[in-house]
Formats: sequence, structure tokens, C-alpha cells
Amino acid sequence: MAESMFARLWNAVKPPPAAKRPGAAPARRLRPEQRRLIVISLSVILAAAAGFGMYAYLASAPQRAQNQFNAAQRFMGPGNYAEAIAGYTRAIGILPTMADAYLARGLSYHAAGDDEKALADFDHAIELNSGLAAAYAARGSIYRSRGAIDQAFAEYARSIQAQPTVDAFYERGQLYETLGQHAKAVADYDQAIAYQPDAPHVYNARALSRANLGDEEGATADRDEALRLEHH
Repeated sequence: MAESMFARLWNAVKPPPAAKRPGAAPARRLRPEQRRLIVISLSVILAAAAGFGMYAYLASAPQRAQNQFNAAQRFMGPGNYAEAIAGYTRAIGILPTMADAYLARGLSYHAAGDDEKALADFDHAIELNSGLAAAYAARGSIYRSRGAIDQAFAEYARSIQAQPTVDAFYERGQLYETLGQHAKAVADYDQAIAYQPDAPHVYNARALSRANLGDEEGATADRDEALRLEHH
């Protein structure tokens, strides 16, 4: 169909054949219907080109958003949270369905001390990706800091259900320890170590819980392991 359209357009605008003998009749002017055909065909071509350009721009959105996300990540390490937030916001502006960008921006807001905005971003991240375990764990940590114990436990449970991670088990272990439930804290630290055996902060936390249970030998072993990992 496209070939036929271009053929018709060419037939309408191509120059007439050269005269074969002196005194040949001059070339005819384009008829009105030919001019209309040219205008319509050019309009179709321009519309198709514009449509393709828009499609290409939209198709590149995930990569452009990822580039902004990666740039924002580099600000998190040094603690430049305002710059990180701005970068994640640009990523979200390009790709509003980017759940990881909402999660990362929420973590930046939390680190900067703005927990209300952090919670809003975690909520949005979960709306976009209900399996985003880190978002539940992050909400749990904020609720724990506010003393909302039941909400914190519920969030950690959701996080572990979505995907068991060292962070969720560790954070819930901290909550159990705060409540004086040392055995449950040890059980969660055991799970955390099973997922990440080289995390010294988990060994130190378990050492405290073991000591509170009267297990001094276990506590000493955990402290030694934490020191070994810290200096490894």
C-alpha cells in the first residue's frame, strides 16, 4: 500500500518526458485532482514520520529513566540526598510506572528525615509492584521508629512473604529485641545470617540477644565472627 501511494505521488509530480521533436507541445499543468493528491500524500507522509518519531521517543523512555536513576544512585553514597531526590524525580517524570524509582526516592526522603514523603513513595512503589519486599521493610522501619509496633510487624511479615531478605529478618529481630523477646530475635537473626552469612551487624545483634538469654558462649562466638568479618 505504501509503495502504491509513493508511486502515485511520483507519477503526479514527476516531470513530463522530454519532447522528441522540435516544436513539441509544452508540458501540461497539474490538474486540480493531481494537486489534491500531492497535498494528501504529503500530509500522510508527514503524519507517519511524526508518529514514528513519537513512538521512538516513547520507546526510549525506560532507558532514559534508567539513566536518570543511575545518576541519582551515585548521590546516595555520599549522602547528597537532595540531588538524589531530584534525580529520582526526573526518572519518575520520564517513566511514572518505575516502582524502583519511588522506592529509592522514598529511601532518600527517609534518610533526609522526611518520613511522610518517604511513606507516600513507599506506598506508590507498592501500588506499582506489590512484590517489592524492600518497600514493605522500609515502611516497617518507619513504623517501628514511631512505636507503631503492630503496623511494623505487619510490614515485616509482608516483606518476608514477598521475598525473604536479610534486612526484613534483621529489622524484625531488632523489634523483638526491643520488646524483650530475645529468643524470637535470635530466630530472626538466624534467618538473616542464612541469607547473608557475611553481615557483621547481624552477628553483633545476635550476640546481644544471646547474652540477654544467658548464652555467653554463643554471644562471644558472634562477637568474634563480627570482628573477623569487619577486618576481612
